[in-house]
Amino acid sequence: MHLNTISETHAAVQSDQLFTTSRSYIETSIGLEFTTNKSHWQLFTNIGLIHGASISERIGDLYLASSIDAQDSFRMQNLWLGYENEKQNFKIRVGNQAVDDLFMVSDRSNFFIHGAAAYVFTFSMNAPQWPVASLGLSSSIKLTNHQTLSFGIYGSDPEVTNESINNGFKLRRNYTGSLKIIEWQKTKGNNLLKLGFFSDNNRFGFYDGLTSSLNALYLVKEGLLSPLSSRTELSYHLGLSRTLNDQTAPINYDVRAAIFAKPTTWSKEVTFALGYFYPHVNQDYLENLNIRSESFGELSASLPLNKNATIQFSTQYIHGAGAIEGVNSDPSFLGVLRFYYSF
Repeated sequence: MHLNTISETHAAVQSDQLFTTSRSYIETSIGLEFTTNKSHWQLFTNIGLIHGASISERIGDLYLASSIDAQDSFRMQNLWLGYENEKQNFKIRVGNQAVDDLFMVSDRSNFFIHGAAAYVFTFSMNAPQWPVASLGLSSSIKLTNHQTLSFGIYGSDPEVTNESINNGFKLRRNYTGSLKIIEWQKTKGNNLLKLGFFSDNNRFGFYDGLTSSLNALYLVKEGLLSPLSSRTELSYHLGLSRTLNDQTAPINYDVRAAIFAKPTTWSKEVTFALGYFYPHVNQDYLENLNIRSESFGELSASLPLNKNATIQFSTQYIHGAGAIEGVNSDPSFLGVLRFYYSF
């Protein structure tokens, strides 16, 4: 059993306005495990409480300025049964689960507070990603000591991802579509390479004039920039995703880049990171909906207080937030203080 808490305080400047908000997320997870000589079984579930004001709504950020930004609720998310074989080279999960529990994300991309920094922008808006989940089957096969192939199929439905409708845990049998995803991953030391493809045969888009299935490729590369003996460990994160049905996709492609610095001689394991993320919005959407393309950069620092608690500071520069129908065209500056506790 684990308990995780995240508390945030935000301050944002947009044009001549100042916004201050706070938000918290409390989650408890329970896992029951059963092991035999030839297999390992796990039943996992988690329950979370999300509460507070949305800084994303205040500044009009389409991609969520905070990774815990969601509709206030008390909900169960995951409920799945997992199996792992004796050699620990094959795993499978069946049940309600979020696709971003297994696919796309990495430790470095998850470091940033801005929500969209963790996953590709071309990802389907009908996909069950945090804080919602859908009935799915996911599996991973270890090809070698350093390579893994994962695949999954999840129920895809606007009613699942629409939190106004699905403000709580729901088990569904029927979905309006399905999300299929496959990902190859290679890890060696501090280096990571991911190549993935997903296809969602559901309807998507901002309005009925542009809806179709969505197919996209994504690539993630991470590694060290400095020698292991360096007094400061430098590493990087690079990402690219590209849709294959270019005419109807809300976002054609996205590019992401980040650099991390971790002093190795300090008594505390402090990490600094600077990232820039750019989604390229389909020109048809820009013209028809008067949307200004939004991009953002984030400078963040994380300081562990002890083995259970961490404090993180973040400053974000968001270009184009709130620029729907000409509401705002000025950049937004956002400061976030996050406290994380787990035991």
